[in-house]
Amino acid sequence: MSRLSIEIDAEQHRQIKTLATFAGLSIKEFILRKTLFERVNGEDATEKLLSSPKNARRLKEAVETPATEHRVFESLKDLENALGI
Repeated sequence: MSRLSIEIDAEQHRQIKTLATFAGLSIKEFILRKTLFERVNGEDATEKLLSSPKNARRLKEAVETPATEHRVFESLKDLENALGI
């Protein structure tokens, strides 16, 4: 197996992690789906999530929250409860 490393700033990491968590995926799974699998399968999980205006607004707020207000959730269920979904 190969390893891929990229340098991103802390805010970019936080945003990617938030998107991955919201989708119920690890960062690795999220990146792979965004770069490889969705192009093959033609389905975009993020677009599906964003098709709901309520989810789109909540996801946008979560991504734009400054790092000082960043919250860590132990599970997807905790995140869903915090978002009220």
